[in-house]
Amino acid sequence: MVPVEEWEEREDDEREIDLVELAQHIWSKRLFIAKVTGVFVVIGLLVALLSPKEYQTDATLLPETPSTQSGASGLLQQYGGLLGMSGSSLNLDQEGMIPPTLYPQIVQSLPFQLELLNKKVHFAEFDTTTTVYAFFDEVYTPSVFSYVLEYTIGLPGKVIGLFKPEAPEQPLPRGFAADSVVSVTKDQMEVIENMQERVTVSLNEESGVINLNVEMPDPNAAAQVGKTSIVLLKEYMTNYRTRKAQEDLEHARQQLEEVRQRFEEAQTQLAEFRDSNVNLATAQAQTREQRLQSEYDIAFNVYNSLAQRVEQAKLKVQEQTPVVSILQPVQVPIEKSSPQRLYLILSLFFIGSITSVTYIVIKSIYRIKYDR
Repeated sequence: MVPVEEWEEREDDEREIDLVELAQHIWSKRLFIAKVTGVFVVIGLLVALLSPKEYQTDATLLPETPSTQSGASGLLQQYGGLLGMSGSSLNLDQEGMIPPTLYPQIVQSLPFQLELLNKKVHFAEFDTTTTVYAFFDEVYTPSVFSYVLEYTIGLPGKVIGLFKPEAPEQPLPRGFAADSVVSVTKDQMEVIENMQERVTVSLNEESGVINLNVEMPDPNAAAQVGKTSIVLLKEYMTNYRTRKAQEDLEHARQQLEEVRQRFEEAQTQLAEFRDSNVNLATAQAQTREQRLQSEYDIAFNVYNSLAQRVEQAKLKVQEQTPVVSILQPVQVPIEKSSPQRLYLILSLFFIGSITSVTYIVIKSIYRIKYDR
């Protein structure tokens, strides 16, 4: 029988010896570790040197918060009586706002992306000014690794595509209605998906601010695309909120133009009659003047009423136009955002070292178990 204390001491000695032997074994394999690590470092160096440069810019937006009454509505209620507008006409209904949580989906939507891709941008490093779509479709050259993936993993698709009839090239859709059916080709969809990854929007729920992030192969283009994205987002919000008010305003303007012509005709007829009948000696002439005066008064009242309605519609459009404050504007990036070469090489150095050491340790453990 072996005492417990002596058995535990022996076990500790064996563990210590095993760790020492393992460390010595790892040290003896240092050349193997160096080779594996070197391979990883070379891969990292190639990726860092061959990856295309990307530039990133950001912008911070603060959308308007819902309020029970806008400034335009308050002015109408305060001075509406002086303008001859009744209290009932001052009730400008508040139309729904777009929740800020939907902004990321708006930017990722197909109509937004198509509008953005159809905008012309100056690419300084490529010395060209063209649409964003034409740049990625005709000018921009993918990285070496993109070609490697395309002709390795994507090779079966390439082979199948050789036997398919080539589809005729179609222009990128633009200027379509929101409720229309949009048709894009496979190549166009690839560019769209690429832009969906390059232009993103996120919401900070605590502060309520919107963060816009744009990444492009050219610093000047990154800033321009960021600015264009903000403009398109504002237009989308404005069109959504003021669509009904704009329709009412246009209809009121058309009615005002029709009534204005009738009012001017009545005004002209009354003036011509008075010029030709200065004394109004007969009762028939007086009756004729009264009738023309009545027609003029009616036309004037209708015209005045519609003119007030047009002004109300204008104020309603202004009231419902959303306000987006730019807290941090886009700026031309000074340094590239990727590839981060030093970080990439160091990361692969540590990955190569840990991988090779882990392989040696696991192999040693299995060998010890097999020997026992």
